[in-house]
Amino acid sequence: MENSSSSLLVINGIITTENSRTIRGATWEVLRHPFRTLILNWNWKSAIISSVLRAPIFFGAYLAQKQGLKMAFAAMSVQFIFRAVTGGTNGSIIQSFSKIEPAWHAVVTIPIVLTIFMHIGEWLLQAAFDAYTGTTGKTTAVTISVFASVVSAGFNLLAMRRGLLLVKDESQQSFWRDIKQMPWIVFELVSFPLVWTMKRSKRRNEFKETGISQTV
Repeated sequence: MENSSSSLLVINGIITTENSRTIRGATWEVLRHPFRTLILNWNWKSAIISSVLRAPIFFGAYLAQKQGLKMAFAAMSVQFIFRAVTGGTNGSIIQSFSKIEPAWHAVVTIPIVLTIFMHIGEWLLQAAFDAYTGTTGKTTAVTISVFASVVSAGFNLLAMRRGLLLVKDESQQSFWRDIKQMPWIVFELVSFPLVWTMKRSKRRNEFKETGISQTV
């Protein structure tokens, strides 16, 4: 009994207002409340976007490998359903980690971790599909999908940090309003490497100038 109470105290000590914005605190929050995070806060906005954008990849990949129009549609349908479920789950997890500071902690962990777990399931699903239908399109389709997942996870994370694609939050912004703001988020994501490089170069120059002035 005492051990149980001690464990609860340790966990409650980890999840505080201050450190809920850390990888450790947010992870504990998800582990403690998986039903609330993954079911009650299931992100239907991410589910729609994931299904609509991911299914055509499999349609195109199977069609390009001459698996036939019927099998291409079948592969697309399977992935549409799979992504409708897992896309919402991914979105709810990303939303839980969207307020982490510094932001790069989430950027270098969440997209990679989610991509690994989701694509294990995706590979197994498409392997079963190919075995059942006699097709051979999974390798190309999943490879393209992996790259798309890393980009989309990063995009979702950035969008949620800007208040978009959130569910059951304080603002309750409509999905249509989220869509209208998407072009700016895309621009911000694409320009991020350049902006980061410029800021780093500026900091380096300021540091050098400070060092010179102190020497003088």
